[in-house]
Amino acid sequence: MSGISGLVNNALTGLQAAQSALQVVGDNIANVNTPGYSQQSALQSTAIPTAIGGLYYGNGTQVDSVQRSYSSFLQGQVWTASASASGQASLSSSLQNILGMLNNGGVSSQVSQFFSGVAQVAASPDDIPARQSMLSNAQTLSQTFQSLGQQLASVGSGVNQQITQSVDQINSISKQIAQLNVQISAAQGNPNGSPNDLLDQRDHLITELNGQVGVQVLKQQNSQLSVFLSNGQVLVAGGQSFALQTQSSPYNQQTLDVGYANNGADISKSLTGGTLGGLLQFRSQSLNPAENGLGLLADGIASALNAQQAQGLNLNGSSGSALFSTGAVQVFANTHNSSGAASVLGTITNVGNLSGNDYILTKSSGFLWTLQDRSTGATVASTSGSVSSGASTTSLNFSGVGFQLQVSGTAAAGDSFLVEPTRQGAVGMQTVLTDPAGIAAASPFVSSPGMLVSGSLQNNNLGNMTLSAGQYVSDAAGVRVPPSDISSFPTNLQITMTSGASQGGSATFQISSGLGTGLVIGSGTVSLGGSGTLIDIPYPNPTGGYWQVNLSGTLAASGDAFTLNPGGAGSNGNAQAMAALATSKVLNNGTATFNDNAAQLLTQVTNQAAQAQNNAQAQLTVLQSAQASQQAVSGVNLDQEAASLIQYQQAYQAAAKAISVGSTLFQSLIQAL
Repeated sequence: MSGISGLVNNALTGLQAAQSALQVVGDNIANVNTPGYSQQSALQSTAIPTAIGGLYYGNGTQVDSVQRSYSSFLQGQVWTASASASGQASLSSSLQNILGMLNNGGVSSQVSQFFSGVAQVAASPDDIPARQSMLSNAQTLSQTFQSLGQQLASVGSGVNQQITQSVDQINSISKQIAQLNVQISAAQGNPNGSPNDLLDQRDHLITELNGQVGVQVLKQQNSQLSVFLSNGQVLVAGGQSFALQTQSSPYNQQTLDVGYANNGADISKSLTGGTLGGLLQFRSQSLNPAENGLGLLADGIASALNAQQAQGLNLNGSSGSALFSTGAVQVFANTHNSSGAASVLGTITNVGNLSGNDYILTKSSGFLWTLQDRSTGATVASTSGSVSSGASTTSLNFSGVGFQLQVSGTAAAGDSFLVEPTRQGAVGMQTVLTDPAGIAAASPFVSSPGMLVSGSLQNNNLGNMTLSAGQYVSDAAGVRVPPSDISSFPTNLQITMTSGASQGGSATFQISSGLGTGLVIGSGTVSLGGSGTLIDIPYPNPTGGYWQVNLSGTLAASGDAFTLNPGGAGSNGNAQAMAALATSKVLNNGTATFNDNAAQLLTQVTNQAAQAQNNAQAQLTVLQSAQASQQAVSGVNLDQEAASLIQYQQAYQAAAKAISVGSTLFQSLIQAL
């Protein structure tokens, strides 16, 4: 087209192009703060020219498309970084929460304060105020454990709620992505351009999805995207979304796992990244071990103190009763077990062998049962169940890991149970002894040289033989006093040398009750100059065990005697043994004291929290860097848009002027004609 009409037509195309460009610039400016929006540009090209008289005259310009500034590589980096940053932030926040609880709980200080009270009783065993103070400290200690245990359990309930919320958001976002896939696929069939805003919305939704859980994205035909979880499970395929669901753990119904709604498969262990991945990691690697560790400490203190209490005498002269009680061993049957209705009860047998781990108990073939570490899956023990004659239960002894189990009912091969030995230890801890007189500060016997005559101790011994103060042992190892010959426990006993000897020789002795009244209940021989001879006095049931003393020396005279008196109100032997537990390596197979274990628990959570915080900051930096790189390509630059406004405004005005000139020329031509 040539002439005046060509001028007007060309100017009109320029006017329309400038108008389109101004509209795109205005859209960019309007969406400068819209999340996920990518800068758009109007792409122009020259219209096909017209050949007239051997010459080609241009036909102006045309807008080919409105294109968004986009890099799939940079967008992919943002998606990946979003999953990592969100997951680490969730983990760090949760860890800081329980770290604050443990720091404020003051377990170590309460343990120290309690044993300080025990030491006061050891110093003044007949002082009632000292005994009352010890019980008050015991009450404070058990309340501290109970409160911390309840707080950690509350965190677990909160994790369940957050998991539910995250799964709901994942399902909602997945559904929206599938809907956008359909809309984008339909719009791509339109030859007039690409649905940039829909593409931006979908990319932004995938960013939000990665904030909830790490996903992989694969481009399909018709510009549709498929979204997969880290384990390969599909979330979005074209226009179809596949939902996740929260479901109760097959063992503990109070714990929520994440399942694939299509088939109910548990996929909790395979989910990584995002808020959901961080929550699942926190629960399995931090919260559960913290609850178990706190429970182990509570169980250890209660078990050691109760055992020592049982070895002594209270102010009433009877054996001490339990000072503390703790939560029971938890055992949960798998919901997929056979219909045999077998149930399992657990009992801690050796707190020193407990590890603070959880276990999976599985019935194998025949009578064999195996125990696996729940975290690692490694088999830690196996045993064949023993059934007592006429009993309806099967006993499983796992003393190597600190507990035993009683199976009632019939279990089929493959049936499994979750065993949590210490999870409830702290939550269930209570001080059950309320009477100050009930503290068993006295040893059951006091060893003294000589014999009692008319209630007065007379020591006329001629040799240098000694009788040790004694200690409690679980098994007899020497001369054993028959329990049938002891009318009550403790009772007055006398050990009398029935023959004399010097170093290198042997002497005989006899044990009598009733302070030498002639009722001989035991006898033995001691080698002089050696390690001595052990004498074991049986404790009454149900305590069991023995009070063991050692007779030793290098010179014995016939008639030399030693007296074993029941410990009185002023006796402090057992209280001293209780106080010594503060520094005894009771836990972790005899390698850790109570305060060692408390410090280890706090250190473990502190290190995890510090590492998670550092990782969260590092991943945030990576995310910010990825976002900056992506925005450098796709973000709206207002300075650039302002310059474009002036550029297209001038182009618009120039085109309008050209049209005006063409109109004037056309009017002049009409007037001339």
